Parts: sequence; C-alpha cells; structure tokens
Amino acid sequence: MRKLFRWSWVVVLFFLQTKIFAQGLGNSPYSAIGLGELLSSAYSPNNGMGDAGVSSANPLYINALNPALLARNRYTMFDVGVIGQYKGLQDSKQNQRDFGGNLGYLALSFPVAPKWSTGISLKPYSFVNYQQNSYSRIGTSIYEAQYVYSGKGGLNQINFTNGFQVTKSLSLGVDLAYLFGNFNRSVTSQLRIGDGRDYIVSRDDRLNLGGVKLKAGAAWKQKLKGDHYLNFGATYNLPTSLSTTRNTTVEVLNSAGSPVTNPDTVTQTNLHVKLPATWRIGMSYEFQYRLMISADYERQNWSEYVGVSNTNENMRNSQSYHFGLEYMPKYNSTKYRDLVLYRAGFTYKQTPLVIGTKPVDDISVSLGMSLPVGRGLVNLINFSFIAGQRGSVSSQTFRERYGRVVVGFSLKDEWFRKFKVD
Repeated sequence: MRKLFRWSWVVVLFFLQTKIFAQGLGNSPYSAIGLGELLSSAYSPNNGMGDAGVSSANPLYINALNPALLARNRYTMFDVGVIGQYKGLQDSKQNQRDFGGNLGYLALSFPVAPKWSTGISLKPYSFVNYQQNSYSRIGTSIYEAQYVYSGKGGLNQINFTNGFQVTKSLSLGVDLAYLFGNFNRSVTSQLRIGDGRDYIVSRDDRLNLGGVKLKAGAAWKQKLKGDHYLNFGATYNLPTSLSTTRNTTVEVLNSAGSPVTNPDTVTQTNLHVKLPATWRIGMSYEFQYRLMISADYERQNWSEYVGVSNTNENMRNSQSYHFGLEYMPKYNSTKYRDLVLYRAGFTYKQTPLVIGTKPVDDISVSLGMSLPVGRGLVNLINFSFIAGQRGSVSSQTFRERYGRVVVGFSLKDEWFRKFKVD
C-alpha cells in the first residue's frame, strides 16, 4: 500500500504542474471544429485492442469503457498513462511533420463492499491545437492580405464511477463526469503593403465551459463450458448541456505588434453547448485468463450537436467499429514470458467531421502488450502502439497519418481487507 501511495502522490504532483493535461497532441487542423479533437476514453490496455472492450473485463487493470465492469475489479488499483504522437499532415500543396505528448489519464479504484467497487479518474476529453495561414489578393490591386487562424486549449473531465455486481452474471454501473476547460480561438488579418500601413486586425474568442455528463452501463457474463464465457455489454451517455461564457476581444495593431486602438471586449454569458447522446454495444468471447476476443459498435448523433453559434457546424452522425483480442500464454506458469499479455486491434470510424461536402473517416490498427512487474508480478507496465490515417488528400480536405504510443502503469494493492485469526 505504501508503494501505491508513493506512486499516487508523485503522479498527482506532476499532474498539478502540467496545467491540467497540457495542450493536446501537436498541431491538428481538424480540432478547429466543434469542441476540438475528441480523445478516446479507453486506457492503454484497451487502446491496444482497437479501443474494444465494452463487454470484457480483466481484473489486472481498469476498463474505463463501461462503468459496470468496475465491479469485477477486486483490488485497489491505480492506473496512470501518458500519450505521445507523431503525425504527418498533407494537402494538395504541402506537407508537415509534427509531434506532441500529453498526460493521458489518472485513475484510482477500490472495492467498497463484496459486490460494489468505486473509482475516481482525471483525463482529457478533447483538445484544440491548430494554426493555419492563408493569403488572398485584395480586389484587382497588387496587394494581398494574410490571414492567420489559430487555437489552443481543451476540455478535461473528472469522473466518479460505481460498479455493482447485481447477480452472478449481471453487473450495472454509473459514471458521473464533470467537464471543464477553455478554448482560445483567434483570427488575425494583415494588409501587406510594406510602407508602414500593414495594420493587423485581431479577433480573439475565449470560451470557458463546464457541465455534468452521465453514463450508465450494463454487462452480462454467460458461462458456456468450463472456463469459456460469452460476454455482452452496453453503455449510454445522456445528452449534455455545457454552460459557456464567451469573451471576444477585437483590436488593431501596427506591423510591429503594438496596439493602435484600445481593445474592445464583449462578454457573453448564459450560452450553452449541447452534446448529443452516445451509445455503445459489444460482445466478447472469453477463455478465462487466456484469451479475449471483443467487438464493439458505437454511435453518436452529432447532427444534434449545438455550438455557441447555435448551429451544429455541419457535423454528421458518427459511428465506429472496434475489434480486438488479448492473449496470455499461460496464467499459472512460473515462466515470465508466459505471463506477458499480448494485444491487437482494429478500428474504423466515420467521424462527425464534414469539410465542405467531403466526410472525414479514420482507420487504424493497434498492437499492445503488458509486462508484469513487482512482487508477485501483479503490477503491469502497459504499452500500446496505434497507427492510422484520417481524411484524404483533396481540394477540400487533407490527410493525417499518425503513429501514437500510450504507456500506462497498473498498480495494485489491498485495502479494507479483514484479517482472520485462527
């Protein structure tokens, strides 16, 4: 337990000094739309399985996809993960390479009663990080104007999760999350004449958002024969309204960046951003402590999204398909290599993004493994590697090819255990 506390405090102190999950995973022009680029709610082990696992649980780590599965974790567990991503961007005229990193998640769970486990976690929900430059000629003149579009920020969430084992086969769960954060989006335009009149007009929008999100989950474990099981799982996120404050500042600067006029600031309150409902279903085949094969389907009605402009920003309904497997050679072996967990996965997602008339899809493959460490080899170092592509090169859209690494630690202890004396 001392080790668990020591790890917890080290990571929490690090977290407090990183401005709450820092700033995204590098330049992402698609994050200019909506609430930015949405991040997976899964932790490193499920990342290695293509984010599949709404129906499957492993007592060696926390499954964040379905709160009902928390009831099957009988250890006190602390999970932490970090993300690094290398990305190549390409459109019809140019290409760019970029790298970014972020703290992925912090999670603590423990059993409260024989059939009840609870947990708390902190993780990013979305991030905004982009900068784009464009030029256009002014009328029929020989001069041109430069436009710079940029954005920074993101949303984070703190989750309170409870899972209950209702019967031997059925478990139910609920996850209450508080979303909070801010975005800064700015647009600057500059007339490029070159005689000292290259004034810059800057418009800066700062959005502060906060609200509660509720997810319910259920899981069913059906015994087939021996150590073989068939699992089913489902979750439902209720629609959410985020209270929003918007501060818009407009000012005129000279070519050196010094103000020409006093900034004009307008503050708008009582605004709301409406997030649509999300549901996910899945099933899995389990050979206990040996093999898990999972398949999930998720859908979110982003056509019902409402932003601060009171529109859905041309978004479509999104859906995704997740497939993954997890394999341990021999759980009761004394050989280290037999206790390593191996994973592979595949994801196909129709994202909610539509650029002009061109929809944006995302396809990826993943590999992962967990290395047992510590006394009794009950703790895990989790590695996941994801390679994928989003979008395509056209006159309207660009292509992102990315490689993402998620490294996590799953630490275990026993709290609230009653010792018996013979």
